[in-house]
Amino acid sequence: MISIINIPIVPTLNELDFDESSNILNSEITEINNISNGGHRSAKDILKYIIPALALNGVLDVNDPIIHLRISGDGRNVGRRLKQVMITMTILNDIQNIHKPDYHYTTVLFPGIENYELLEIMMMPFIQELDDLKNYGLKIDEIVWKFELYFSSDWKFLSICLGFNAANSNFFCPWCQISKHGQNNNQTNWKISKEIEKINEYPGHNKRPLFYMISLNNWVPDELHIMLRIWDRLWSLVISELKESNQFDDVCRKEIMQEMSRISVNFQFWKEHGADAWNHTSLMGDDKLKVLKNFNLGRILPPTRAKKIRELWNRFNQIYFNLKTKDYDVQQFQFEVEDWLELFLTPDRIIPNSNRIEKGLYSPSSITPYIHVLVCHISEFMEIHQKWGMKAFSCAPVEKKNHQQVTHFFRQTLKGGGSKHKLVIRDILEYENRSLFYLFNDNTISSKPKKLHIED
Repeated sequence: MISIINIPIVPTLNELDFDESSNILNSEITEINNISNGGHRSAKDILKYIIPALALNGVLDVNDPIIHLRISGDGRNVGRRLKQVMITMTILNDIQNIHKPDYHYTTVLFPGIENYELLEIMMMPFIQELDDLKNYGLKIDEIVWKFELYFSSDWKFLSICLGFNAANSNFFCPWCQISKHGQNNNQTNWKISKEIEKINEYPGHNKRPLFYMISLNNWVPDELHIMLRIWDRLWSLVISELKESNQFDDVCRKEIMQEMSRISVNFQFWKEHGADAWNHTSLMGDDKLKVLKNFNLGRILPPTRAKKIRELWNRFNQIYFNLKTKDYDVQQFQFEVEDWLELFLTPDRIIPNSNRIEKGLYSPSSITPYIHVLVCHISEFMEIHQKWGMKAFSCAPVEKKNHQQVTHFFRQTLKGGGSKHKLVIRDILEYENRSLFYLFNDNTISSKPKKLHIED
């Protein structure tokens, strides 16, 4: 029995009540009156539905009734002025399925922006349920299941939910008290030092965490975004270097596009009408990894320079692989990231017996928050969550799920002028209920849904 309720931007008490009588395949749903409304599926209802099946299949142990529940969030563009924000949960105990989008269960879904005040309203019933699960557990068939809670998302979403500063603030790290000044001093001995119970005592924490019931050690950075954002920095540093040396011309851009084509990456440069700056294709994760591994820097940089930067890129690629490897030696990983940072910060040097200067790589001001977390905190998270491994906290399946929903519901609906836009959230959550039914029922009569679809 999984209820779906409508949550308007300013909910009333009645609209936050759960409809406990609704059926998973025939849900009672309050009409969604406009695109600003969202929907919520009861987390308790979902868990009551799937826990018995997971226990029956041996995924959960009735003699050790502890469920490790991971929460995630993601925002994705629906149109030029509209985003879809999705909150999901998944059971880490179900280790074989946590990388599949269908096993990340949508609990809150609304069109809007990633904003603290809006999330606080839209997630109100979900937050209350998590608080109940943490404090009282969930009784099913005379067994009281206890819950260990986790949260993982990209930096922006995590900071918003934590009530914390943006990444470009002076105090930018959610887990330690480093400042930009401390980062420029190139210190690497920062450790997780904050406590969720005292979180508002630390600089930059201006609001109560939305998931106040989750220990800060369990707010885990997403390994996918670590790769994506550090790749962004490495790529932008190369482009900046080309511009500073006046090499970023038509010939150089053509070389880049030809090299991208060689490694099977679709990549273009272009200028917006009336603009001077060049834009380029925004690459997805798989393409960024192709560039990281295979791009021949020698086509756009002098040989010695290309060799040095290629070594930096190769080492980062290996670090990313090791980060995702369960049971990788934590001390070895910490040595590797510190060694990589030392290479990243290679200073200029005077060549002996000459007045020539060999150019180094980058300065401490080029270190981003994601690089700080990689060097200072990821080994801590690897040790704390060794049972699951960092890959278990990847947001790739959550982003894929959100992408699927946007592609198959919102974009198809809005093509016709948005005449059915008020039904979209309801359609998505009803589809989620049907999918959940087929995931956990051996139904040989009805055919399973093949893909996300909405009728015209």
